[in-house]
Amino acid sequence: MSAPPSVRLTQRDESAAMSPVLTDAFVDEAGLNYWLKQGREKERARRKFFDAIVEDAVHPQRDIYVAESGGKPLGAALWTASGRKAFDLSVLKQVSLGPLMLSIAGVGGMQRGFALADKLETYHPKVPHAHLVFLGVATSAQGRGVGSELLKHTLAALDAAGTVAYLECSTERNAALYQRHGFEVTGEFDLPNLHMWTMTRQPRG
Repeated sequence: MSAPPSVRLTQRDESAAMSPVLTDAFVDEAGLNYWLKQGREKERARRKFFDAIVEDAVHPQRDIYVAESGGKPLGAALWTASGRKAFDLSVLKQVSLGPLMLSIAGVGGMQRGFALADKLETYHPKVPHAHLVFLGVATSAQGRGVGSELLKHTLAALDAAGTVAYLECSTERNAALYQRHGFEVTGEFDLPNLHMWTMTRQPRG
């Protein structure tokens, strides 16, 4: 039986290396399929999206953790600092993101993406909390407990700090994984070709 991967916080100069892992992990994720381009542009759109996400994630409000084995990244998790919003949805930010959003989503997809983000924001706990924005495992490493190791690493710290954890997911399989780690479903909603679960976990003593 192979040893579990090690998990650590990435440094600023490592963030870009997490984009290929997340792109691979989320290539068929329903939440991104809802608004990002499909077909021949599908993978390119996701890579550009995650390039932008991890670049922004070097901001002190967010942290990226990597699970690795032999120096090879197998999965990554992006958390916000407690109580901070995952995305800046101000008008100024939306305008500045316009060219990128148009290239990866088109006009209709861009509108769906911002609307989805606005809707998800209403499901956040009212108390200070840490938000698991993305947790992805490379397809070649799935089914080996990598996601669980990423979760356990941060949840232990949140438990010690007495901090609530929150996330969203779009598959029953992922919802079941998170439930095994103490998350409870606190909301659900449907959009065309998309069902979303929102989940919250109270800190354990």
